[in-house]
Amino acid sequence: MLKNYILYFVLFVFLVFGVFLTIQTATSGAEIAKLENEEERLKEQNQTYKEDILNKSSLKITGEKAGELGFIKPPRIVYLTEEETVAKLP
Repeated sequence: MLKNYILYFVLFVFLVFGVFLTIQTATSGAEIAKLENEEERLKEQNQTYKEDILNKSSLKITGEKAGELGFIKPPRIVYLTEEETVAKLP
């Protein structure tokens, strides 16, 4: 008789433990799905940032921005060599 109660108690504990594990598994699955969605969103955002950086760092855009800031292409470029002096002492 006592053995039957012990057996029922052990079966009950296993049943409760099984239900607990099932709930934990379902919760973990939902959390994994949420994290996968977040990962996909962050990957898309990262790709958007990369494209934005490429667009803003192109030579055409950089040249236009330089012009807006007052930088101009010089009409004549002068190269100095070692023999030429820039200023002479009197």
